Amino acid sequence: MLRPPHPVATRAEVEAVLHGGEARRGPLFLPAIYEHKAWFIGRTPSDVSRDPALLARALLAEFEAVGPDALTVGIDVYNLEAEAAGCQVTFHGGNDASIPGIKPGAHCLRVGDDLSQAPLPHPLRDGRMPVNIEAARRVRREVGPDYWLRGAIAGPFSLAISLVGAEALFLACLDRPEWVRQLLDHAGRIIRAFGRAYLDAGAELIVFDSQASPDLVSPGMYAQLVLPVTRDLAAWAATQGVRDLPLVIGGNTTRIAELLIRTGCNNLLCDFTSDFDTWAAACRPAKRALRRNLSPQLIGAAPPAEIHAAAAREIARGRDLPGFIMGTAVVPFGTPTENLLAVKRACLDARA
Repeated sequence: MLRPPHPVATRAEVEAVLHGGEARRGPLFLPAIYEHKAWFIGRTPSDVSRDPALLARALLAEFEAVGPDALTVGIDVYNLEAEAAGCQVTFHGGNDASIPGIKPGAHCLRVGDDLSQAPLPHPLRDGRMPVNIEAARRVRREVGPDYWLRGAIAGPFSLAISLVGAEALFLACLDRPEWVRQLLDHAGRIIRAFGRAYLDAGAELIVFDSQASPDLVSPGMYAQLVLPVTRDLAAWAATQGVRDLPLVIGGNTTRIAELLIRTGCNNLLCDFTSDFDTWAAACRPAKRALRRNLSPQLIGAAPPAEIHAAAAREIARGRDLPGFIMGTAVVPFGTPTENLLAVKRACLDARA
């Protein structure tokens, strides 16, 4: 069984934090490493995202180099369900480190389609879903059962945007909200199938739904359309034995903090642009774990001493908040490992 040179939290320690306690080694350290995984093995995100052996190698290299308190199986975390459903993804050749993405206009559904006839992709056969599932199996064998390994699944609204396109979906939210609800339910079915395959492979789940940020979706629209289907997803996960379900919505989510508390997800994100005090006040009585992010510009370019000081300041703010987690925004491809370890050291320095 693989052991990193840096201490990592046990499953019991992670669960203690997520249920309102503290980690024995200071706050949990959860950097957002997705496309940057490929950098650890000298490959590009497009290469690694299409090969289960490379993805497993990249995850294990991240584990050994950084020692995060959880790993996330995924590179371009918003595309896999949509690609498996029929959307086209652009990959990059040569040494291009750009992230794979849905081709503009290459969506597989149109507003008004009869979704009762829309096929559901199979997570062991379609698109790159099998790549992530197989990588999860391999990594679980290497890290053992006592480590938090999460499989990336798209949130319902973000998947809906990929399926029909952003402009079409936002107009439909105004003109055809009942059809949008059907689309979100369809997205939920796809996500649940992918999630179940991750669970069977020995991984847990983490939900990414940043397209539902208040930068794009009003709080009222979130409450009417997105909250119900997200709550359904969390309730389904609980029936599958998932005790801890993180929800990642980047950007300034201050205006919907109270709504996100109601999703049923118990590990929520206070991104670097969000108001920490508002988020802390929402999470404390609800007993929700709160991950506070450092900015990607800081992590990617600042000297390690400056990064350590910034992390220490955020940790001090969260010292009295049960379930506080120290994180980063998405780590830029090629970020020096010493920058990430500066945050890790700040977490270890804060231990009682």
